Amino acid sequence: MNALQILVNHLHVNRIGENQFVGSAGPGSFRVYGGLIVAQALDAIRQCCPESFEVQSLHGQFLRPGDHDHAIDIRVEELKDGRRFKLYNVYCNQQGKNIFFATVTFHRPEVSFVHSLEAPAMNLPGIDKAVFYAHRQCIAGESHTESAIEVRIDEDASFCGVQNAEQINWFKTTSSVVPNLWQQTLLLAYCSDWNMPNVAMRPHVVPENRKLNIASLDHSIWFYRQPDLAQWTAYFQESPVCSNSRGHTRGLFYNQKGEMLACVNQESFLQVMPK
Repeated sequence: MNALQILVNHLHVNRIGENQFVGSAGPGSFRVYGGLIVAQALDAIRQCCPESFEVQSLHGQFLRPGDHDHAIDIRVEELKDGRRFKLYNVYCNQQGKNIFFATVTFHRPEVSFVHSLEAPAMNLPGIDKAVFYAHRQCIAGESHTESAIEVRIDEDASFCGVQNAEQINWFKTTSSVVPNLWQQTLLLAYCSDWNMPNVAMRPHVVPENRKLNIASLDHSIWFYRQPDLAQWTAYFQESPVCSNSRGHTRGLFYNQKGEMLACVNQESFLQVMPK
């Protein structure tokens, strides 16, 4: 089983009762990556919602850091059973304490008005000048050395010099095996949490005698088109404001055709502390 298949398996949750599910926290020594929890919450609701509906939006709150020593227990609660829209609450917890909560809406597809903001200049950084990252949060320690998702960016966040409060990340799965449509949506949700607090910190400097304490506070995604991370997908991120130990970052996903796939907003806790 390759790295991408392992990651996709981690994003899927297993039903253990009526509206009750369990997901794997994956191996690791640090707190559970927020994108994993977001994707698992979506997958639980997908299993409760009729197939004729598609995910519209998620509005979540990160309540506590997750740990890798315990499974993630998930409960889904139906709030609205409408003809066009279905609305759910989802609760993710470990050891009886909620670590993530979200309200998720599914919408029956309808044909209507169409427009989207034009994509900024989409220049995939070349191999010779790009900064590379590998998403290994869910596969570390599982006898795999390859990554599931390749990430390219032009300039990494330094925290030791002032940078523009914006960044472009490029994502692409590394395997030739293409996940199905729903798995692609889960992969987009998984990637949506990537780097958001760091973008809010780019205009700021962390003194050498201090350490940075950052945490995602909330997370919202609006889904508009079917993603395909087998092709390069651009994630434009910018931070319009940072104040009172909180930074706001927003992001737009585009495919290679320049079509907008999803919009993301997140607020993060940002604080410098003595080492």
